[in-house]
Amino acid sequence: MSPQIPKGVPVKKHTAFTAVPRYFVVPALLGFLLILGPLVGLLYNIPWMRLHEIIDKEVLDAARLSLTTASISTLICGLLGAPLALVLSKVLSRSRLKKFGGVLYAIIYTPVILSPVVSGLGLLFFWGRKGMIGEHLYHAGIMIPFTPTAVILAQTFVALPFFVATAVTTLQAIPEEYEQIARVEGAKSSEITYKVLLPLAAPGIATAFLLSFARALGEFGATVTFAGNVQGKTETIPLGIELAIAGGSMSSALGNALMLISLYVCIFGLLGLFSVVKKLRAKASYNS
Repeated sequence: MSPQIPKGVPVKKHTAFTAVPRYFVVPALLGFLLILGPLVGLLYNIPWMRLHEIIDKEVLDAARLSLTTASISTLICGLLGAPLALVLSKVLSRSRLKKFGGVLYAIIYTPVILSPVVSGLGLLFFWGRKGMIGEHLYHAGIMIPFTPTAVILAQTFVALPFFVATAVTTLQAIPEEYEQIARVEGAKSSEITYKVLLPLAAPGIATAFLLSFARALGEFGATVTFAGNVQGKTETIPLGIELAIAGGSMSSALGNALMLISLYVCIFGLLGLFSVVKKLRAKASYNS
């Protein structure tokens, strides 16, 4: 029940600043300009008339490796993250282990707040030649550090929490009544998951895939620590930018940056498309 305005109390004319003071616009604009400024500076300095020169074979090789490894790591995030999100949102919260939920969430989201370099060290001490698992793999003839596999593992490590966080939020927003109706109709747990929960969460899970892909594309610190920066083997776009700047080749750095920006624009476009689809589905569901 919404609160009622007492009789006799004058009602002020409604404006956009009814709930927020006007002076908040000043720090809001400063914050916006703080983000916009570097983006404008970057785009302004790109030699648009010489794109064929700055986007050379090395840039294309880095882009190809980035797209390949980011796609694989995103797929892994989906295969592992979706079940993890389902367990956290629909199983853990209803079990006797619910009190340990905070600890589990803290562990899962640690890569988000951990320094990327520290993340790389952790990967090295676990998967490295003398690591907990890597030592056994090395003796079996499997070498992971400084290979494309290391790039994929580093990207998955930092991107998986983004997938889980988005998927958990989406699944938690689904009313439990849908599950109850399915159970009354005799549906098994697997049928509820595949025919009720996942279809309803599809737009949110698609967003989780895109966010994970974007995070994997931009990964730098953990990758350079664990996988190194070997041209044609582990040099992704962010590493290519760092290598170009260190070598004094600003044109190559701008070429890599433009390639990365182009990929991010595509991702934002897909996010916008998913948002429109979600609104249309909600409207159709409301009308029905």
